[in-house]
Amino acid sequence: MARKRPSRTALLPRKLPSQERSRFTVDAILEAAADILVRDGYARLTTNRIADRAGVNVASLYQYFPGKDAIVAELRRRHGAAERAAVRKTLVLRPDLGLESTLRALISRGVAAHAVSPALHRVFAEHMPAQRYRDIEEMDAPVFTEMRRFLERSTEGVPDVEFALWMVATIAHAAIHNGIVERPDDVGSGRLVDELVLLLTNYLKRRPPRAESARSKLRR
Repeated sequence: MARKRPSRTALLPRKLPSQERSRFTVDAILEAAADILVRDGYARLTTNRIADRAGVNVASLYQYFPGKDAIVAELRRRHGAAERAAVRKTLVLRPDLGLESTLRALISRGVAAHAVSPALHRVFAEHMPAQRYRDIEEMDAPVFTEMRRFLERSTEGVPDVEFALWMVATIAHAAIHNGIVERPDDVGSGRLVDELVLLLTNYLKRRPPRAESARSKLRR
């Protein structure tokens, strides 16, 4: 039987650490969870094991998180926070870069962010269904807003910006995620970035279809 998707509440911390000691406790919990995920996988991750590995009482863990799904969700939030900030910075502060240069900057930042902890990234990509943590994707909304504006001002031949935005995000996400895991040499050499930039640039720079050509095809 498929595991029920966690509720929104189950993915949120119970409270945020406000003092240095509590921040240390939360960081220890998250580091322990990441270590168990990498070593043993999600199926063997439990709050008792996390607390034991972190050196804290399980009751202390529950002061901050309602369960292991909230801990994993926080790991995913932190895992993508730097990347999201870098993407927004590129799109907002350098609107004059042009299509290809902007794509290269965005893809390079994405690769760099995912290469920080490839083992944990692999667990997220391969062993944890994204739909169970889809609420976390709401944090990407400001990034998609800026990306949409970038496509609107940088492309002419794209008939459907929303679909193009989905295509670019999906292709880049899949290529970077799988590349980190399956083709690390191509990631390290820069080949993945070069090929992905070429692919997406050609997709976005296509010429708009001519009305005459479309009518001619209909007559055939």
